Amino acid sequence: MQKNSKINIISTALLCLSMTLITIGLVEVIIRSDAEHEKALIRDTLLNTGALIGQEVQRNISYGIVLTESLDVLIKSNNYNIDDFEKWAEQLFTMNSRVDSIQLAPSGVVSKIHPLRGNEGAIGHDLLHDAKRANGALKTVHSRKVTFIGPVKLIQNDKYAVIARKPIFKIVDGNEQFWGFTIAVLSVDRILPPRVRKLEGQGLYIKLEGANPDAKIAPVLFSSAKWRAENAVEMEIGVPNGTWKLLLGHDPIKNKYYDMARIFTIFLAFSFSCVVFVQQCRMNTKQGKITFLNKKLTELSLKDELTSIGNRRAAMKALDYHISQAKEVEEEFSTLMLDLDFFKQVNDQYGHPAGDHLLQHVANCVQSTVRRNDSVFRIGGDEFLVLFPQTDISGGVAAARKLHAVIEKTPCVYEDVTLPVSVSIGLVEYSDDSIKSLLHRVDVKLYEAKKAGRNAIRY
Repeated sequence: MQKNSKINIISTALLCLSMTLITIGLVEVIIRSDAEHEKALIRDTLLNTGALIGQEVQRNISYGIVLTESLDVLIKSNNYNIDDFEKWAEQLFTMNSRVDSIQLAPSGVVSKIHPLRGNEGAIGHDLLHDAKRANGALKTVHSRKVTFIGPVKLIQNDKYAVIARKPIFKIVDGNEQFWGFTIAVLSVDRILPPRVRKLEGQGLYIKLEGANPDAKIAPVLFSSAKWRAENAVEMEIGVPNGTWKLLLGHDPIKNKYYDMARIFTIFLAFSFSCVVFVQQCRMNTKQGKITFLNKKLTELSLKDELTSIGNRRAAMKALDYHISQAKEVEEEFSTLMLDLDFFKQVNDQYGHPAGDHLLQHVANCVQSTVRRNDSVFRIGGDEFLVLFPQTDISGGVAAARKLHAVIEKTPCVYEDVTLPVSVSIGLVEYSDDSIKSLLHRVDVKLYEAKKAGRNAIRY
């Protein structure tokens, strides 16, 4: 990553230096040419500036995607408990200065907002039953992806903003159910880069028009106080839900002092290149941090917090992979489901911390016994799943017996008390199953082991 970062910095520096030299050369040619050449240069400058503004607008809007995706991972990794929303929001909010507020809408009703001050008017807003918002909210649910609406005027402050929404789905009894939305609100004032105000002081005037298919006149999101259409250029900015129009104009230019023009052009070119270089370096650094954070969030979303082994979500992904391999290259594999016997009695007699210790003990026993390419997951309270790739039923039975013996012979001591530990095991070999049918078959075998008196293996 560091090597790539250095290459990007060197490439950016060379690009900025090239842009500076080219710009100075072009200006020198224009100065010695007629006014039409000079107008062409100014037009190119405006287009380049507009392109950079457009890129910054697109990048700032993309923060909404990062936030909604990050909230999605945090909610799911916390089993849909949103009591820590304020803690998450503060951390995410400090990393995304372009965002006005972060919101959660369980069942489509806005109930959590950060910061709350100034946004109280949005609390209780039912997105799925608001005549003005319902269509967009339902479209988001059906798409199952992050969607954007806007620019719209916010209920709480009547300002234009873009709203990013991501639908969240929860697995209940094996079925997906809509849980609600994660929402990021980005006001147009924050989406626009600070350079816009600086350009106004340099004699450039800017106007930004949004997209509203239901209105005859496009809403004006921003307009310089001295805006004038004369000599203006326009360009489109592609945003997730449509196209915005950016217009840049300037005062009439009179080329009376060639030397001053040369000095100004050199200064502007170097300043512009330095700004591009600094921003590109910052963007590379921030992108690296975002990539690292996304990687960590993904790891957390697939790990069981108590035992540090894979969770149910990771187990489903692993099953899907091994089933695909089995169908494509006819690779055999076996699946083992393990359940602690009388686990509730341990919790009742010794307390839940003792039960947690017992779960960690069993998880360690399983991990230390299986092969390196086998996979171990905790898929329920006291239920574990083990996948044995490239293993038929006979190999799986041998592994199950070894695992059962290790757990039976390894004492679990908690606060000077040896906790009782025994397990029931069900085992099946893959046979052209779906994930659902495979889990059902191994669950039946586990039930047979339980019914046989527990502390047994059935296959």
